[in-house]
Amino acid sequence: MSFNLLNQPWIPVITQDFQIQEVSLTQLFQTWETLRELQADNPPTTLALYRFLLAILHRAYQGPRNADHWEEIFEDNGQKAITYLGLQRDRFDLLHPEHPFMQDPDLPLEKAVPIYAIHTMSTSEVFSHEHEWSGYSLSLAQAARLLVRLQGVDITSLRAFYVGQTSGNRSAVNTPTINVANVLVRGSTLKQTLLLNLMCYDPASEVPSVVSGEDLPAWETSYGGKPKKTIPEGYISYLTFPWRRLRLFPEGDQVSQLAITMGHSLPDKVSPQQWECGVAYRDDKPVRLSLSKQLWRDADSFLLTAEKQHRPRIVDWLADLKSEDLVDDVVTFQVSGLSADKAKPLGWSWEHFSAPIQYVTDGDLAQTLKIAITIAEDHQQIFRSSRGSPYFALAEALKNGDPGSLANALDGESRYWARLDRAFPELLNALPQDKQTGADGIIRYGFKELPAWTQTVQTAARGAFTESIESIRNYKARAVALRTLEWKLADLRASPEEKEAKKAKAAAKKNTKKKQAVAQ
Repeated sequence: MSFNLLNQPWIPVITQDFQIQEVSLTQLFQTWETLRELQADNPPTTLALYRFLLAILHRAYQGPRNADHWEEIFEDNGQKAITYLGLQRDRFDLLHPEHPFMQDPDLPLEKAVPIYAIHTMSTSEVFSHEHEWSGYSLSLAQAARLLVRLQGVDITSLRAFYVGQTSGNRSAVNTPTINVANVLVRGSTLKQTLLLNLMCYDPASEVPSVVSGEDLPAWETSYGGKPKKTIPEGYISYLTFPWRRLRLFPEGDQVSQLAITMGHSLPDKVSPQQWECGVAYRDDKPVRLSLSKQLWRDADSFLLTAEKQHRPRIVDWLADLKSEDLVDDVVTFQVSGLSADKAKPLGWSWEHFSAPIQYVTDGDLAQTLKIAITIAEDHQQIFRSSRGSPYFALAEALKNGDPGSLANALDGESRYWARLDRAFPELLNALPQDKQTGADGIIRYGFKELPAWTQTVQTAARGAFTESIESIRNYKARAVALRTLEWKLADLRASPEEKEAKKAKAAAKKNTKKKQAVAQ
């Protein structure tokens, strides 16, 4: 029995007329110019499939080594990928007796659990309502996608011991794609999307990572063997790293049982940062994707490399491609992530973010955008409950002993960010045009737009706070809160020089009082 992924349809795609269909691996590379994108059962599976396909392309083309090689790959239009897959045909057979695709043939049936249990091994059943009595099973195509997802995007959970083990740790760690903002550059076709994310790959120059030994995908080596802490041999090895040990137990054309144990993991204190190319980092920590925070508030993370901050390396490569005029004038990011609290999945996000390509190629412009975002973030303090805030003043006037509970109940902050959601895209598109060349020949941005943005932010904050307290019938308390609001807004819009002068004035006044006290 065979189910070969090269000719069996199993990868869900969106066609140009927005129809969903499943294609084989060979068909995908034959028709990728006519397809819009991948769209699997859920965003984590879609992300895992993209990473899987990128590994195939890197291995098939052994590149791109530079922009010229990238252009050659674009012109080749997937032919070398199809040839490579043909040479590795047996390795993509889901039911191969010796080396089944992405599986460890040594795992016995005794290690298997019902497929439905895969969704409930964590401490949450948010993503599945299947139970033993439901007779839940997967088609072979669905099972193939599940294998790719479990190897690429999976959370911590206890697994069965590996063959021959009866004690020790059996917790499968989070894959590096969990609790981070995973960035994909989007094109107008599936071909463009895959090639825009095909990072420069030049092992001789240790780009994008050091290569030790032969950098091979796991399907050319093994998905089996006793799990251990080890370092990937290179970027391709990392993209196909066997984070889990898996084996399907099909019955006809359905799969109802799956064996799963922990797989390899990185050694302690070894960060995936040296291999990850689609993740931004701050202070050497990955930028996380918040389920309650608007994506644009992290826009500078995806566009700017600055002190203690590095945008995804795929964006650096995109800048190189733009210098050769190989990419469009607008860049679109697909930012996705699965958030989890240890073994508890909290939810996933799948969002788009578009910006003029100048933000990728001009660090000064991206830095100006960061200043604008910081202005908006600084105004959050208006909606806090600390001493000196409008909600604190309101609570005191109402004789409400808990300013925090009052601030949470009135929730002006949600209103504030909702107002800025509508205003930010206008700033994003206007800022590149607002530039002046100084006497030193350096182009600077934001002379008009930053003051205008500050006014927009202050108007949004004032409107959101005022709306949040409309239900308060104590008009005197409302007046006190609004006066405090205006004082806070004035303080936030003051220039650094004005703030320093105010601080010096307050210090002088304090010293005068001390001297008067001593004199008395």
